[in-house]
Amino acid sequence: MANQSGRADEDIFHFLVCVHSALTKPFEDHFRGKFTSLQLNALCVLCANGPMTMSELAASLHTPRQQMSRMIEKLYEEGHIVRSLDTRDRRKIRISVSETTAKEISNGREKFDKALKSAMNGFSEADYKDFNAAVRIVNRILTKIPQKE
Repeated sequence: MANQSGRADEDIFHFLVCVHSALTKPFEDHFRGKFTSLQLNALCVLCANGPMTMSELAASLHTPRQQMSRMIEKLYEEGHIVRSLDTRDRRKIRISVSETTAKEISNGREKFDKALKSAMNGFSEADYKDFNAAVRIVNRILTKIPQKE
């Protein structure tokens, strides 16, 4: 069992390195000079999950709330973020992505998708199907891992 655990650790580490070089970095490159990695991550989380409080966003990105507050303030001043009162608790402020920035993120995703499909052009149909199935499986499993608050 210890040997299998060591191999799984190596596989996970290699997976992280591969995802970063093959997917994360190329995606971020579509926004180079516009957003930092953390800003882009925050905007993508908001696009995917909808409006969140500052605390929820900071927790989801494992970032100190103070750091997140400064970054969100800058994005707000630049027009990338919209603030609104929570409909259930008017003491809370929810943040979301502005319509213009949501379109910008969507356009970047489309460019990334095209670039990824182009890079996978030499894949066999079976490899392409396996890749898509693996992504769905990993996404499903990762959502089961408890998030650190």
